[in-house]
Amino acid sequence: MKGRGIHPLPFMLPEPGHCQSYHVKFNSFNIFIFSQKWSPNPAPPLYYIVTKKGRDNEMALSQKENAVLAVSRREVKYLLNLSDRLYLINALDRLLIPDAYGGYNGYTVRSVYFDSIINEDYMDKQCHKDEKKRIRLRVYHPNDTKAKFELKRKSFGRELKESVVVTREDAIRILQCNYSVLLNYSHPTARYAYELMTHSLYRPVSLVEYDRRAYTHPDFNTRVTLDNNMRYCGFCHDLFSHRLNFKAAMPKDDTILEIKYDRYLFRQIQQALSNCDLTRKPPSKFGTSREILKSYYN
Repeated sequence: MKGRGIHPLPFMLPEPGHCQSYHVKFNSFNIFIFSQKWSPNPAPPLYYIVTKKGRDNEMALSQKENAVLAVSRREVKYLLNLSDRLYLINALDRLLIPDAYGGYNGYTVRSVYFDSIINEDYMDKQCHKDEKKRIRLRVYHPNDTKAKFELKRKSFGRELKESVVVTREDAIRILQCNYSVLLNYSHPTARYAYELMTHSLYRPVSLVEYDRRAYTHPDFNTRVTLDNNMRYCGFCHDLFSHRLNFKAAMPKDDTILEIKYDRYLFRQIQQALSNCDLTRKPPSKFGTSREILKSYYN
């Protein structure tokens, strides 16, 4: 297959062969410690602390009232062709565990994005600023009784995503720009979002949907997703509608690969990725969904 074994990874990660690892159990936690071998300027050890049951699945969180999930990690994205997608799925099936919610066949993700009255978030992306943010509502099926309200911030390659689970009724009110319902949730993220969206006159601007296959590791904060069949609606923002007129956002043979990790990515995953063509840049879900606005500014 073309491209196998000739593409070096376009990002640098610690080499496992130059690390020592320790596994210590303490009460209900598994503690994994990775320390580099001696060097003139040694780096501090890396600590990963994980509960016995592993990290909660994101959808399991949606069953909890007033639950908040905060995730901070690095993120890299690439655009895969069909042959690399099939190869990587086969490799990841042996290296990682399919997401507990979606299972082997994956699941559908639907999001409504918000932006200010002056399109501040869109313009930050167009100007390639190092610090960007996204605000969205997300569900996994139109019949969901809850939705995830998410504030996603990126700073110099690091991602912080904070999620607040809201009821279906409150999600509908948020789509109607009634942001006061966020004050019903006792968390600083909800209050910050209320103040930001009220002051800057945020409103829903686009709806995006795609099919996702997700893989995780039971002990480390590592997540790999493959998204394809991305489509969007530029004018309808009904998150719970069963009848939407979608427009294709990219060719069906293309897949967006997202890799999210802390400071260390497994050598086996690195090897699998090195056999793929990672030279193509993927389209932005938020940016692509605002194609009409892009043509206006250009």
